Amino acid sequence: MKKYLISISILLSIGACTDPYEVGEPVFNVSTEKQAYAVGERVKFNIEGSPDMINFYSGSFENDYLYHEQERVYDIIPSLSFRAAKFAGDNEDSAELLYTTDFDGNYTYENVKSVNWINISDRFNIPAINGTAAVFSDGGTASITDLAEKGKPIYFAWYCKTNAESSRTRFQVQNFNVNGEVQGNSELSGVLYSQAQLGFKWVLNEAAATQVSNVPSVTNSLIYWDGVFNNTTGPLKEGYAVSGPVNISDQMNLGLDKPQVIKSIRNENMTEYFYTFDKPGEYEVAFVGYNVNFKGKKETVRKIKLTIQ
Repeated sequence: MKKYLISISILLSIGACTDPYEVGEPVFNVSTEKQAYAVGERVKFNIEGSPDMINFYSGSFENDYLYHEQERVYDIIPSLSFRAAKFAGDNEDSAELLYTTDFDGNYTYENVKSVNWINISDRFNIPAINGTAAVFSDGGTASITDLAEKGKPIYFAWYCKTNAESSRTRFQVQNFNVNGEVQGNSELSGVLYSQAQLGFKWVLNEAAATQVSNVPSVTNSLIYWDGVFNNTTGPLKEGYAVSGPVNISDQMNLGLDKPQVIKSIRNENMTEYFYTFDKPGEYEVAFVGYNVNFKGKKETVRKIKLTIQ
């Protein structure tokens, strides 16, 4: 009788120590029929076991398990590019490209003119006068790494003028972009600030600002210096098309890669999953299984290396 009582006591003790809500490790496996597939070929992943949830990482850019906790940070080279047109009139020196890190954001003519602007026109191909209508040409692309000053934004400005006692020359700019080039990865290189995002504003002297017509203008796609054609008896007309602040960094942070959730806790058992790769390469595919409840979460990772040809 004592032996039975002791056995029952032990069983009750063990049962009291077991938590029925304890989260167990997910038990599952993933396999494919082969290790090499063609681009565009449908890959079937066979899944054995049934975690509460499954996340999928294809190993592709922005969906790679390697970067699920490690941010994608790339070194970049900032550059500037634009297209421009200069036409009509006789003011060949009607446009210059300037920059500063000393501007305080006060867009009045007196304040803008007093800023220490630095001329960087010689880095680009500002066109000569060509005909009487806008014919745009490529201004080139130049690095602006050396313009950056730690803790200060860069401001760009187009300084334009119609000389006194002259016939005005029109000048237009489009596709004025601050770019970021990622070395060795052209797919990540692109526009950091578009012309529309830079928010150029004209700041004009009195002679230019009081023109009844042909006043210089800015749209999302065009910076336009204009004026009354016959200025042969008029004074100097000048203005600055000043950008908003440009913050240049030597790195680009794309953050963490995100998974595709292919099974939620509400779904029934999943036995297969299909995926198609659109680019050749070596991929490490990851399936992350989770068991989860109010007590916590546990995960198991299953990886498969595939060659896409």
